[in-house]
Amino acid sequence: MVVTANEPQVQVPARIPKVNVYLQDDVKTDLEKLANAEKRSLSQMAAILIEQGIQRAKADGKIPPDPPQTE
Repeated sequence: MVVTANEPQVQVPARIPKVNVYLQDDVKTDLEKLANAEKRSLSQMAAILIEQGIQRAKADGKIPPDPPQTE
């Protein structure tokens, strides 16, 4: 890949796992509206909402805590 001085360089995070999600049209539209309101990408907004849902599920005891790590 050749990058010229006029092209911005974009750094991509190394090896972040990817997940594909299928959404109803109205859900995708609402997600886009929320992402725009928060000035985030669609992907960032989806990741934030998923993380919040996981945190809530852990707090509610729906997801068991991770076992303590031993060294």
